[in-house]
Amino acid sequence: MRVVTEKPLTLFLNSQEIVTIMTIGDYPEYLAVGYLINQNMLQDATDITSIDYDDDLDVIVIRTEIETNFEEKMKKKVRTSGCAQGTVFGDVIDAFDDIKLNSNATLLTSWLYTLTKKINTIPSLYLGVGAIHGSVLCSKDEPLAYFEDVGRHNAVDKVAGWMAMNDISADDKIFYTTGRLTSEMVIKTVMMGIPILISRSGFTAWGVELAQKSGLTLIGRARGKRFVALSGIDRITFDADKKTVEHKKKSTAPKAAIVELEGNDEWFQDAGRYRGVIPAIVLAGGLSRRMGGIDKSLIELGNKPMIAHAVTCLEKQAGPLMINANGDTGRFDALNLPVENDVISGHAGPLAGVLTAMRWAQQNAREAKWVVTVAADTPFLPDDLVVRLMQAAGHNFTTIALACSGERIHPVVGMWPIGIADDLETWLNTEENRKVLAFVENYTLAKVQFSGKHIDDIEIDPFFNINTPEDLEVAKAVLAEIEN
Repeated sequence: MRVVTEKPLTLFLNSQEIVTIMTIGDYPEYLAVGYLINQNMLQDATDITSIDYDDDLDVIVIRTEIETNFEEKMKKKVRTSGCAQGTVFGDVIDAFDDIKLNSNATLLTSWLYTLTKKINTIPSLYLGVGAIHGSVLCSKDEPLAYFEDVGRHNAVDKVAGWMAMNDISADDKIFYTTGRLTSEMVIKTVMMGIPILISRSGFTAWGVELAQKSGLTLIGRARGKRFVALSGIDRITFDADKKTVEHKKKSTAPKAAIVELEGNDEWFQDAGRYRGVIPAIVLAGGLSRRMGGIDKSLIELGNKPMIAHAVTCLEKQAGPLMINANGDTGRFDALNLPVENDVISGHAGPLAGVLTAMRWAQQNAREAKWVVTVAADTPFLPDDLVVRLMQAAGHNFTTIALACSGERIHPVVGMWPIGIADDLETWLNTEENRKVLAFVENYTLAKVQFSGKHIDDIEIDPFFNINTPEDLEVAKAVLAEIEN
């Protein structure tokens, strides 16, 4: 039975001992140079005057023309989540914040699918032995360099060293790793200047947060033709996905399991944390047929228009706010909010309002990644609606979070990633595509369970909506009880 063997490699930079690395022992020069570059101790290979490796002593010495002393820098360490107890030194995080990745780099899904197949069939230690990680530098759909090691960060450093010693440009490359997308993986990829990082494995919250902060395109769980795009979605072109190219009904997003989430008071200490960060839209574009065709959103409820209850609740939790309504927008002037008609004509249903919300946010809240939608006829919305939806979405750009109460999903009360706007518009271009949940099925759905308010031992559904005159009378009675 073959077993991976690891051994120590002690790295010196000039006369200073830097670190001892546990490694499988191949490509020590690439590993050492890449490590120093990724720790911001070396700018590039042109600074190097010599590399001396002693196989018997397991020591490698990198010498430079410039005198170096990193004693102070090495006192400041950040323990990362990398295997083998990864560490980054000194000012790496500071340098990370200053790096600008190539915004014009592109990832075609045809490249992604081809790379996944090619990399998984490359002869490797992993296929022969297991217990090892691989890192691959790619150009379009071709692997350029494949390195392995017991620690994924070692494999990354070998790629960085290979690039530096062979003067390989990073700004149009794709980086693939077999390991988890941790903070350290993201930091090292950005330090190398590579704009796209892909893994067949999962990801951590800090890894995703750093990727979003740096503008890195981050893709996890890439297997076959399924993947999860976590950040930098603008670089992805769905050229190989017939569902997009042929404008079929289904979305091109990776379909994933439903996530069910119930309340946890620890999440909601600051229910207003997303004010000014996440746009919120009140949907009032329906025809109100069961109310006789009148504009029910303006019917008086508790001495103010029905829609004003939803607005009052949302303005404490999110913003900027907008109203989606068809017809004369002037009828909402008293609310002092922007009003937008559906961007899809013909009363295409609530999904048209969701698309309108996304398009409005793209123009008026350009830094926003999500929009929240609620219905104008839901006067008893929860005070922690937005923060709980965001927690459920998990900052994942392919997850839609919808509110639930009892056994029912409320399709128009939710958090929507703005990056799926084009996909939604394509979907709505087919007239039979009007049902919200049919569209949502193509994405990861986070169902967020909410409980209602209790009045005299009766639970009031927080998403009670007013569709009929009878519902209006119930709402008036409930509101009177709440105010008393």
